[in-house]
Amino acid sequence: MPRIAITKDVDAQAADVWALLENFADISWIPVAGHVEIDGAGIGMRRSIHGTGETPVVETLTLLEPERMRIGYTIADNPLPVSRFDALVTVRPAPSGSPTGSEITWEVDYDPAGPTDSDAVAAREAVEAVYGLMAQWLADGAAHRDPS
Repeated sequence: MPRIAITKDVDAQAADVWALLENFADISWIPVAGHVEIDGAGIGMRRSIHGTGETPVVETLTLLEPERMRIGYTIADNPLPVSRFDALVTVRPAPSGSPTGSEITWEVDYDPAGPTDSDAVAAREAVEAVYGLMAQWLADGAAHRDPS
């Protein structure tokens, strides 16, 4: 069960990034997502994200701590080469003290889809690549967010 932490600094205020993440039902900031179907509310709610593939990505909310700007979720039917995926996302103001910057950290526990070393490498590289994109999408979404 590998665990990795992916930390990205983005040019967006932490509060604006958090506002996008904490609304688990709204994925408008993900440009490759088609539509989303929501089942339930609060912890345990599921969102099925339909993109370019036939099978939606199903994510289940497992943790929501607004006061700490942390959210957790699991992914079933993951398009990445993993068989299990649990993520904890934390947003913080950038350590450098930049008034507009923030730091996003994904702590991910996952199992590679296959048993070989190359399966493990492929899983890690895919997770790192996807969450690098997610950080940029969050920064872009936060920059264009209507605070009202």
